Amino acid sequence: MEVYIDKENLKSFIKARNNLAYKDSYEDCCRMLKRQLHINYNFEKTRDLIDDNSPFRDYFISIDTYGFGNDENVDSYKNVEFPARPIKSNVANSFNKNQYSSIFLIDDEKINLLIDKGTFIIGTPGKEVESLNKLFCGKDYDFHKLYDIQSKDSFPNWEQLSKDGLNLPLTDIIIMDRYIGGQIPVRVQSPENSQIQLDRYIEGHIPNPADYNINKLLEVLVERVKAEVNIVFFCNKTYYNKDLKSYINPDWEQFRKDVKSKVKNKTGVTCNVTIVFYSQKAPHDRVIFTNYMLYRSGDSFEYFNSKGEIISQGKSLDVDSLAKKDNYDFAMSIIDDMQGLYEDIYGKNPDMVIGDKKSNYIKFTK
Repeated sequence: MEVYIDKENLKSFIKARNNLAYKDSYEDCCRMLKRQLHINYNFEKTRDLIDDNSPFRDYFISIDTYGFGNDENVDSYKNVEFPARPIKSNVANSFNKNQYSSIFLIDDEKINLLIDKGTFIIGTPGKEVESLNKLFCGKDYDFHKLYDIQSKDSFPNWEQLSKDGLNLPLTDIIIMDRYIGGQIPVRVQSPENSQIQLDRYIEGHIPNPADYNINKLLEVLVERVKAEVNIVFFCNKTYYNKDLKSYINPDWEQFRKDVKSKVKNKTGVTCNVTIVFYSQKAPHDRVIFTNYMLYRSGDSFEYFNSKGEIISQGKSLDVDSLAKKDNYDFAMSIIDDMQGLYEDIYGKNPDMVIGDKKSNYIKFTK
């Protein structure tokens, strides 16, 4: 994961070492910068940075393992600030997918144009430690949170993610769960081979996830966002329901409308919703990717019924911060796999991809 830092922010971060409010977190942040993140300094690499009288001297001696070498893998120094200044509301339009998952410790008089959107982790001078701390899954140097979804104490509802600070800023949500449509409003094939619309869920057969699972989860994930969000689903198109003894075909357009409505009610902005329907060879993994987090479930993300009771047979929900290099590399490999999956599906049948076809991580053919 990339972090971009201005000179004024670095000076402020160094001063935070002596701030008692950060005594338990400053060193963890330094360790994360040194071991996990790739630092892009928004100023030139000059020798005076480590002169005896330099306020940056001790920092660079401790954090720059490779010194001032020419290794391409070491932290970089730039004579052009990134993002471009002055900050504009549409500054992210030119970002690549790695930059969309970056942390910005920057100083600009227009920075609130970006902060107010709730789409990126941004630290203004004096807020560096506070911003970097968001990337930990807890108070310690930990990039992983494990929930026991069978335990009310561990995971009573989707709001627990918000209580634990694990719903970070985002621009994109990518959900891979082949059974995501198994419990949304459906059309059922009747014995006479006609289609009948189910206006409500059948008690005891089809719990209502529209309010208690995917839509509720989305509401929690976008809680901090006040900007357009791109949501992409990878899932099966039809499902066999053992209770109804019939294949069900979810009303996908209504589902898209419902998602848009829920997200707009939370963010105030219309979102983009795309659905990619699997071929017969569907991945088994159930994951949710956002700019800074990866959520992995042992079971489909249909945990609760309309009464908030657990209906899942699964045991665990794992949340991984992408600030850890291994987590980031793994998450990006999943994005690459999804890109390949989409291209294979779209190449064989373009009708298997519906919706807005917008994402900062998946390249869609318009």
